[in-house]
Amino acid sequence: MGFLAVFIACLFGVFIFTVFGGYSLLLYCQQSLLMVIPPALVLSVLVWAFMKMDDKITALQHRVDELEAAQKESSEAMKPQ
Repeated sequence: MGFLAVFIACLFGVFIFTVFGGYSLLLYCQQSLLMVIPPALVLSVLVWAFMKMDDKITALQHRVDELEAAQKESSEAMKPQ
């Protein structure tokens, strides 16, 4: 999922939060509903960064599993029978 898709999802979430009760918590939104963009941008950057880190961690775990399997095969081949 690209950054734009994450940003749109976060923008929609912050807008819904603002419209259905969060308006009083976000006092600076009294000026304009366009003020939901900065919190949505910050939230989308955080979500996108965590998603990218998750992808890297998953790839690293897959590589570690491959290396462990190769090491196990080589150690079994080296055992005297």
